[in-house]
Amino acid sequence: MQTVFIRFLTQEDRVRGFYELATRAHVSSFPGEIYQVPIEALRLLEAQHIAYRRATDAEVKAAHDQVRNPAPAVL
Repeated sequence: MQTVFIRFLTQEDRVRGFYELATRAHVSSFPGEIYQVPIEALRLLEAQHIAYRRATDAEVKAAHDQVRNPAPAVL
């Protein structure tokens, strides 16, 4: 299964898009509101007129870096 990293364009698109993906496809979320979805799931978003864009390489790298090296909690 090929996947793609996306970001939603608005908060409303993010809420609607995450719901559609979580209930009808598969979605993984990363820091910075980056989502990894199957390429086929993009048709689902487009059919519902949910605006998104592909995440840049820098955004994906930053999200992965944050997962691998989370900042220590400040108390």
